Amino acid sequence: MAVQYEFRQEEHDLTVATLTGQLNLGNRLMEFEHHLKQRIEEGSRKIVLDLSGLTYIDSAGLGMVATCAGIMSKMGGKLVVVLASGKIAHMFQLTRLDQVINVYPDLRSACTAISEPSATASGA
Repeated sequence: MAVQYEFRQEEHDLTVATLTGQLNLGNRLMEFEHHLKQRIEEGSRKIVLDLSGLTYIDSAGLGMVATCAGIMSKMGGKLVVVLASGKIAHMFQLTRLDQVINVYPDLRSACTAISEPSATASGA
């Protein structure tokens, strides 16, 4: 199943993107990346990617997440990820992406952490 996604504006500067299905190389990945970058260009500086509904991610999907996190950092923003334990979390660990991007076990903790005043200022 191709990736399905939905964007929600939680606060004026906090966007949550919820993804389900498979995030792999293809048109849907490029479409999602385009929409995510568009949000960043429009001024979104806090983005939570909820990947807890994914069943599969490949290197293209991991690369897109890393690229967008880098763009957010350069723009003075922050991108964090929600991961359930399992295959997707294991891929983040294998690639050490979990050491570069903050990972949270649920949406609530991710939104709380990214909304803290020091979250975007520290760059950590």
